[in-house]
Amino acid sequence: MRDLTATTKPSAIEFVAGARATVEDMAFAPRDGRKYELVKGEIKVSRPGMYHELIGTHLDNTGNKGSLYGSSVGFRLPNGDLLSPDVSFVRLETLPGGKTPEGFGRFAPDLVVEIISPGDVVMDVEEKAQLYLDNGTRIVWVINPRSRRAMVYKPNARLQVIEDGDMLDGDDVLPGFAVKLGDVLGERPVR
Repeated sequence: MRDLTATTKPSAIEFVAGARATVEDMAFAPRDGRKYELVKGEIKVSRPGMYHELIGTHLDNTGNKGSLYGSSVGFRLPNGDLLSPDVSFVRLETLPGGKTPEGFGRFAPDLVVEIISPGDVVMDVEEKAQLYLDNGTRIVWVINPRSRRAMVYKPNARLQVIEDGDMLDGDDVLPGFAVKLGDVLGERPVR
């Protein structure tokens, strides 16, 4: 594999899963409908679809407690990884000066939602959930549309499994926020 750490602009063809890169290289990731992340210096690629994005929009009732972001936002975590959760929530007090920064966030979001895409490896998504927690995220929801379940990860807590008819809640990150997982998932997509 070719190393992308050169100072010149990399070409789109070099952005393949497993290629080595830096955070600076990621600014040149192609805009081709795939999601590119940097984990331990290696590019990770996923291909979310319309249903995947629709699920994220069903979470947009967080009030004025912070900001909700979609999948194109990147967070440069304290360990140096650059991740782009499918949905993220950042409390006002976490945002620098209470404002959204231009470019990558240089902090961990308070709440992360990862939605398992058909091409995702579940173990990779679970490892990513742990990366978020290790870097300061307080809640990670991993939603699996096929099984219609969500896994809730919190630091120093047991994994919680939420079924289709159960409620996802914002706990102390988003007090008062609760939504039924089935409402987030909506109807099953047409294949």
